[in-house]
Amino acid sequence: MKSNLFYSVKQAIKYWWIFPIIGLISILLSIWCIANPGETLILLSAFFIAGFIVSGLFEIVFALSNKNTINGWGWTLASGIIDILFGLLLWAIPLGTIAVLLFLVGFWVMFQSIWSIGTAIELQRGGIRGWGWTLTFGILGLILAFILIVNPVFAAQFIVYLLALSLLFYGIMRIYLGFRLRNLHKELEDMDED
Repeated sequence: MKSNLFYSVKQAIKYWWIFPIIGLISILLSIWCIANPGETLILLSAFFIAGFIVSGLFEIVFALSNKNTINGWGWTLASGIIDILFGLLLWAIPLGTIAVLLFLVGFWVMFQSIWSIGTAIELQRGGIRGWGWTLTFGILGLILAFILIVNPVFAAQFIVYLLALSLLFYGIMRIYLGFRLRNLHKELEDMDED
């Protein structure tokens, strides 16, 4: 059993070099996003539209395939149809898609910030130390949300830079992980030779 596990782990990390390649591609995409913010927003909008359409299709398939076993399957069917119609509407007006995306991010940040403020109040009522930090970040998030909602240009830049930073950090993590796996692979080969 132990030798099978050893062999499986050794085989899994044999291709450690794939991780740094993925990391490098991610970093290059990050640089591309910063260099081409308009195209980045258009691509994000396309993914946003595709998300609605694909989600709607899956909901419709789920509803129809379970209509004999689930009560209220019609609500899932209606939700799927609405998702597809909304996706097609957004596809018909691409600039509207970008605006909807920007407002969606702004309202999502607002919701999360209000939740953080509520959590801070509950922590304070429970006598838990450090609740002030949660409150502070909730208030800062609420201010950011209002800026995102009121200023679409800032919101667009925020989304592009957020995506670029996410890709950058993901790429760095994949490169680091790849080289850690390379070291582990060498150690396992040395153990295997002993």
